[in-house]
Amino acid sequence: PDMNVGIFLAYGQSNSENYGELGYTVTNDIFQFYNDSTYLYADPSLGGTGHGGSVWGMVGDKLVDNGNFNQVVFAVAGWGGKTISELSNGDYYDYFIGNYCQLTNRFGKIDGILFHQGESDSWIGNYDYYNDFKKFYQKMNDSGVESPFYLSLASFCNSQVDSNLLSIQNQIIIDYENVLRGPNTDLLIDPQYRLSDNCHFSLIGLQEFSDMWIESITNKSEL
Repeated sequence: PDMNVGIFLAYGQSNSENYGELGYTVTNDIFQFYNDSTYLYADPSLGGTGHGGSVWGMVGDKLVDNGNFNQVVFAVAGWGGKTISELSNGDYYDYFIGNYCQLTNRFGKIDGILFHQGESDSWIGNYDYYNDFKKFYQKMNDSGVESPFYLSLASFCNSQVDSNLLSIQNQIIIDYENVLRGPNTDLLIDPQYRLSDNCHFSLIGLQEFSDMWIESITNKSEL
């Protein structure tokens, strides 16, 4: 068997799953993991909500093309429209941890938790985000989560950038040892990068988003 396999768990809200433009098809050995089984990757990916495209097929192909891995497996556990507080509680959190445990049991490792969230907290002006993340992080620790956690900087949806929220997310990356720098998708706010809802990504936007993920996964930056 091919041992150089990248294993990733995606979590967050709609831009972590199937709300982008549909139309990308993987070209390498990219797989999706759902309900303790592994399938060939195709959008809309199994496990997430939404019926469109997601960034993960592109991320997988680029990781293989760049020589990071020979094969890549994604589990998608996100939920559209959820705040960080909601994602760290109840059924949402249980689903996330269930995926984490199944992946770890099956593959013996997870190379990264790829977390993209913030838009819902931006709308409600939630500046308790730092403390909400702290609770989420503590809960993950209590659940035995040890994988690198990539935190995106994300607030933009419906033409609104929340610089306060971005600075909080940035501070979390600096303060927490196992929290690494994910994409800053608030840089992708030109109309060409988003669908007509001005929130979810077009195919061009997904390509840029996937490049950002490659950079994050390759750099593993604590700064």
